[in-house]
Amino acid sequence: MSVIIARIGVMLGKVVVLSALLAVALGTKCEAPKVSASSFSTTDGFFHFSSTFIVEFTLQCANNVKDMPVFAVVNDKIYQAAVSEETSKYQITWLLPHSESYSRTFDVQIFDEDSINAYKKAQREGQDTSVVKSLYTHQFAHPGVSKQWPVSPESLSVLAFAAIFSYVFFGIKSKYDN
Repeated sequence: MSVIIARIGVMLGKVVVLSALLAVALGTKCEAPKVSASSFSTTDGFFHFSSTFIVEFTLQCANNVKDMPVFAVVNDKIYQAAVSEETSKYQITWLLPHSESYSRTFDVQIFDEDSINAYKKAQREGQDTSVVKSLYTHQFAHPGVSKQWPVSPESLSVLAFAAIFSYVFFGIKSKYDN
């Protein structure tokens, strides 16, 4: 009986080792990445409760990896990228309150699965995370948030003048029509 248990233990050990090797072999690491990115942010603080930031990018790897998990780090927060099935573009989105959305440049660091795990490990152990190499860093220039009225004071003046003119004109006209 102990021989059978020993053989099962050896077989399980081989399965575990084989599974680990297979997982490493199938790992998704992007080699020689080429990135094309664009970004957008809301700047209207009058109609929105918070500022929205969006970075959209295409990622081409020399080893032709497709639909691999991609992550971004912005202000030491980790976000997972969404990927569009139709366009194969990745998108990172985050929100900030208007009080934190002043004019500045964000460093959006893009990581693959291996490098984000190294980043998380460095973060957990209190080490310097800047030593972990990202696939790409996007410089996102946010102009800040405007809390101005959507209608300019000049437009309001013209509307007020038109309203007063119409009131006076139709008042005079109704006097003479009687």
